[in-house]
Amino acid sequence: MRILLVTAYFRPHVGGVERFVEVLARGLGARGHEVTVLACRTSGEALPIEQAGGYRVCRVRATNVIERRLSVPYPLPDVVALQRRLGSLTAATDVAHVQDALYVTSQLAIRSAARARVPLILTQHVEFVPQRNKGLDLLERGAIRLAAPGVRRASRVVSYNPAVAEWARRTWGLPGVDVLPSGVVVPELQRSRRELGLPEDKLVALFVGRDVPKKGLRHVLDSVDPAYELVVVTDAAVAAQEGLQVRAFMAPDDLMRLLRSVDALVMPSKGEGIPLIIQEAAVAGVPVVTTRNPGYDRYFGLEDVLFVEPTGASIRAALRMLRDDPELRARLARRSAAVGARHFGEEAFVSAYEQAYRDLVPGVGGG
Repeated sequence: MRILLVTAYFRPHVGGVERFVEVLARGLGARGHEVTVLACRTSGEALPIEQAGGYRVCRVRATNVIERRLSVPYPLPDVVALQRRLGSLTAATDVAHVQDALYVTSQLAIRSAARARVPLILTQHVEFVPQRNKGLDLLERGAIRLAAPGVRRASRVVSYNPAVAEWARRTWGLPGVDVLPSGVVVPELQRSRRELGLPEDKLVALFVGRDVPKKGLRHVLDSVDPAYELVVVTDAAVAAQEGLQVRAFMAPDDLMRLLRSVDALVMPSKGEGIPLIIQEAAVAGVPVVTTRNPGYDRYFGLEDVLFVEPTGASIRAALRMLRDDPELRARLARRSAAVGARHFGEEAFVSAYEQAYRDLVPGVGGG
């Protein structure tokens, strides 16, 4: 099957959707499908055309000025170049799959697929995400309204969070939005804490996220306490202090080494489907400290994670509890691993989308 995956961002840009697409592309390619990823090229480090991991990547030049100035991840592609590339790719594909409705890449891909009469799946990753100010909120609400006609032209709309699926159904007047699994790959990579610059005699908790309101970075910083070590991986300009390490975004394998070496993940985010780093922590068997978001009950029971309020005091209390109770840490590690095995396995993820494509293009086989 010839599959076109369209995403606004792809590596080397860092984010959950980027990893979602990478895992899916690699898994589909390994099953013999001809997979092409189309994304924006916002960095000189990225090649316009790349062959890697059993799939091809095509990148269209774009500016990332909105993210640089407003911390809103929204690339602005060269529309003429993007339309030209979409025209050639959709004409040679059996099914297209786009990520999130609000991006220029998604809307133009929907139009191109409609013109070529190619079936298209839309995965909606998030619902409305509060921004830094009311002006940006108004712009986002306007973009959601403008996206409606395109969304309704998709052959099928899916999500991996029931709450996001219901939001999309109501917002865009869809007959239904299916829930398909998500999946991650967490390689068995590990180094000693000393090699990673981590203390060996303290509880170490990890936060990974951009400096945007929905990630809850400020709540994590408010929870800094010498009683444990917080390692914050972010793009924010934050000064290190006792009990706090700050690191820049890193390559996926380096992040997985770090994740497998800590005692807990802290993720007090809101308005997300389910952050990729939470999925990866679960698969790695790392205890999770997080806020309760709509739809999380699909994945987590009350005994599977430590739920906290989005405040520094609540996070601090949870981390002190983990520090003082080794049995609790061990139990949460086991529960986390069970959640990962049950919900975030790569095979089920790739199989679900493979079947979704085949449902839209009956009679087309594998690679």
